[in-house]
Amino acid sequence: MTRTDQTHRYAGLSALMDRYLDGDERAFAELHRRLSPLVRSQIRAKISNPATAEDLLQAAFMKAHGARHRFAAPAGASPDRAVAVWYSTIARNATIDHLRKLYRERAVKLDTAGDDTVELLDSLRDPLPSAEAMAIEHERQIGIAARIRAALARLPRTQREVVTLHKIEGKTMAEISEELGVREGTLRVRAHRGYKALASALGGYRSQPAAA
Repeated sequence: MTRTDQTHRYAGLSALMDRYLDGDERAFAELHRRLSPLVRSQIRAKISNPATAEDLLQAAFMKAHGARHRFAAPAGASPDRAVAVWYSTIARNATIDHLRKLYRERAVKLDTAGDDTVELLDSLRDPLPSAEAMAIEHERQIGIAARIRAALARLPRTQREVVTLHKIEGKTMAEISEELGVREGTLRVRAHRGYKALASALGGYRSQPAAA
């Protein structure tokens, strides 16, 4: 998407946000209509189940509503784009919260690999976006997503396969075993090695302080 396309896509969001903050319910409805495709697309990139993605979409808008008076466009940034980035960050955090909960519920205990994976999910989660966080969020998302894709791509195929099915798609080891025709014990070993490799590859993001 070109900068001109982005400008057109976000045009008028700041004015709608101002009206929404003043209590205009129609402005909120229009914000929801304008931003839902963007937020939904972001969530669906990580959540394959449509119903779950829709629940997360509504949860993100509810969280944004509760924190709406904390919104402030950073100095020098496009006010319209700042609105989109703010909602995008909240949706991203809601998605990571869901994945973290899912992992904790379904993950097989694999020595310290489970702790590493939860910590990785925590490291990807931002605090409620401040002006500074909104200013860098888009670039940060691109960098993190690229690094995760690269780290996954470097895993051996068998490890990448089980990590993707287990953590990203949220399947149990029993389900994966049935799907691939591989014993659960073998899958656990592959997952353990894959998670440790990812923890090492993505360690730089874990050590970075969260934006204030």
